[in-house]
Amino acid sequence: MKSFSWTLALRYLNPLRTFVSVITLISLIGVALGVGVLIVVLSVHNGFERNLKDMLLGFSPHVIAYPNDRALDDYEDLEQTFGSRPDAKSAYAYIDGFILVDSDLWRKPANFRAINTNNEDQVAALEDLLDKENYPESKSNMGMDDYVVVSKLMAEAMDLQVGDKLRLIAASNLDQVMAVYNVPDEKAWDLYTETFEDFQQRVQSLLASEGDIEKAEQAPIQEALNLIKGLLVDEDGEASEMRPVEKRVLIEIIDLFAYDDTRSVGSKTEVILPAGTKASVLEKLTFLRELDLEKADNQAFRDIEEFVVPKTLTVYGVYADTQRSQGPALFLPLHIGQDFKGLEGTVDALGFILKDPYHAGQSADALRADLGPNWTVYSWMQTHATQFALVKTEKLMISFALSFITLLSAFSIMAVMYTVTVQKRQEIGVMKALGARPSQIVRVFLYQGIIVGVAGSLLGLGLGLLAIKFREN
Repeated sequence: MKSFSWTLALRYLNPLRTFVSVITLISLIGVALGVGVLIVVLSVHNGFERNLKDMLLGFSPHVIAYPNDRALDDYEDLEQTFGSRPDAKSAYAYIDGFILVDSDLWRKPANFRAINTNNEDQVAALEDLLDKENYPESKSNMGMDDYVVVSKLMAEAMDLQVGDKLRLIAASNLDQVMAVYNVPDEKAWDLYTETFEDFQQRVQSLLASEGDIEKAEQAPIQEALNLIKGLLVDEDGEASEMRPVEKRVLIEIIDLFAYDDTRSVGSKTEVILPAGTKASVLEKLTFLRELDLEKADNQAFRDIEEFVVPKTLTVYGVYADTQRSQGPALFLPLHIGQDFKGLEGTVDALGFILKDPYHAGQSADALRADLGPNWTVYSWMQTHATQFALVKTEKLMISFALSFITLLSAFSIMAVMYTVTVQKRQEIGVMKALGARPSQIVRVFLYQGIIVGVAGSLLGLGLGLLAIKFREN
C-alpha cells in the first residue's frame, strides 16, 4: 500500500484507458499552451525593453549637462577635462535643433543632432545602430563634410536610400523671415502718435544752442528719453510692435543723447551735447513719420544678414529607430550643426558616455555637485523617463492580462480533478472497503493534479523556448 496513491494516480492518467483520462490530457495541453504563451509574450516584451535601452543608449548621451547662462565656447577643453573622470568613457560636444529637409520627392521639418565626428566612441555607438544591409563596410566617412545619417522613420517617410542627396535649410532662416514678416500693418508713428509728438515737442523746447554745443536740463531730457525707451521695452519687459528699421531709428535717437559732459547751473544740472543734435533727432522723427512701408518691408528682407545657405549632404547610412523609440531624424557633423543654429564655434551642451550606463543616476548627481548651480544635468533615465514609464505600464498590464491564463489553467486542473472524483465514486467505495485511508484516497487525486500541472508546465516551457529559438531574429 506504500505506492498505492501514486500507482492509482498514474493509472487514471492513462489517456487510452477512459474518457476521463482524455479530458485530463486536454487539460495538460491547456496548461502547456498557457505556460508557453506566458514565456513567449514576456520574453518578447523583455527583449523589446532591452532593445529599446540599447537603441536609446546608442544615439543618446548617458548624461548630458547644459550651462544655464551661456553657450559653451571652451567645449574642447571641457571634453578633455570631464572625459577623464573615473566613471566617464568620453565626453563630447552636443547640439540639437530643427531644420527643413528637402529631397527630390518630399519636403518636411525634422529634428537633428550634431555629433563630434572626431569622437570615436560616439561615432562607434552610432555605427552600431546602422542598417548593415545598406551600410557600406568601407572605412567610415562620418568625418566628411557632406555626409548625414538619417533615421529609419525619416528614410521611410521620404523614400530615402543610402547615397541619396538631401538639401537642408536652417530653421533660423525661417525665424528671421518671420520676424520681418510679422510686423503691424501701420507704421510706429501712427500707432504711437501721442508719444512721438510729446517727445518731439520736448526735444524742441529743451535743447538750446550755445556756440558749438547744445545743452538741456538733465532731468527733463531724461524724462523725454524714457518715452522712447518705453516704446522699445515697456514696464513688463514686452517689446512694442514695430518694424526692425523703426526700432533701429529709435536706438539711434537714444544714442544721440549719450553724453559725457555735464555742468551745474544753480541747483540744476545741464547735459552738454554736440551741435546739431536737435536737428538730427528731428530728422529721424521726420523719417519715422513719413516712412514708406512698402519700401521699408522690401528693404528688411534684403537686409537679412545671417541667412544660412542651404547645404546639400549625402545619406551615409540609416539607423533603426521606431515609433516607440524615436531618435533624431538626422545626425550631422558638428560644424554643420553649429552653422544651422548660428552658434559660431560654440555648442549647446556636453554629452557623456559612461563606462556603466546603468550607473548614470549616480554619475549625474556627482557631476551636478562638481559643476555647481549654473549647470543643469540629466541622466538618460530622466531624459527618457516618459518612454520607460510607458514600457513599465505596458509590462504591468500584460502581466495582469496573462495572469488570467494561469487562473484558467488552475481551474482546468481543478475541473478535471472534480470530474475524476465524481466518476470514481464506486471505486472510492471499493478502496475504502479494502482498507484504504481517506488521506491515501485524497492523495490519489492530488497527485493527479500535481502531475498534470508539473507536466503541463514543463511541456509549456519546452514549447515556449522552442518558439523563441526559431523566432528570435
